[in-house]
Amino acid sequence: MKRLLCVFAHPDDESYGPGGTIARCARDGGDVFITMFTAGEAGTIGVSKTLPRDDLALMRRAEFAAACDALGVRGHRVLGAPDGGVSNVDATWAVGEILADIRRFKPHVAITFHRGGVSGHPDHIAVAGFLDRAIAEAGAGGPQACYEWGIPRRKSPLYQRPSLVPLDEHEIAAVVDIDDEAMERKLDAIRSHRTQIEFFVSLEQKFDYRAMSRPEHFARGRSRIAPAGAPVGDLFEGIEVD
Repeated sequence: MKRLLCVFAHPDDESYGPGGTIARCARDGGDVFITMFTAGEAGTIGVSKTLPRDDLALMRRAEFAAACDALGVRGHRVLGAPDGGVSNVDATWAVGEILADIRRFKPHVAITFHRGGVSGHPDHIAVAGFLDRAIAEAGAGGPQACYEWGIPRRKSPLYQRPSLVPLDEHEIAAVVDIDDEAMERKLDAIRSHRTQIEFFVSLEQKFDYRAMSRPEHFARGRSRIAPAGAPVGDLFEGIEVD
């Protein structure tokens, strides 16, 4: 069975990000686990602005669990790092938590954010760095390949976000087609994040989200297998599955 480990910062990253790839992997029989660093208690979208942090954290944990169900994710956990402060946590602790999931779950492939954080968020950048260190420390016992989800430069102007750090063409190492079923699962997962739904609404006002969010694009992170000569269409291409 193919095993995919996903490491992100905030509940909803897994859905707005590579949710289609996650759903496709799970739908096709893969085993997916998500390590989430924060509970998203510092959210500032919609109703999030009016809730005490503890209440918002509880709501977002529940939304994350519902999104995982929608995507077909087998297991997940929230580490409880401070939302907005992931870059300030003890790196040894952060890397150790990811290593624990690597050793327990034994993923063939790992995914996270592009190293620039996609939106430039310091939490995203920190998480990508922690996963890179964890894979390095895991060595032969870690994932054979890591991929970093991002938004291609040609699509980035549509998002109208000056802080966005796009994927340059030469960085793109995987282009994953998202069929209609996987896209529906992704959208169901996004809708599960009710406290964050205003972000989805804002995107739909700018462009056709269903069309623009697929295929999903990835750069190559730390890996033990040789890169392909051209972007792969499946994150498990060239991977030995036990």
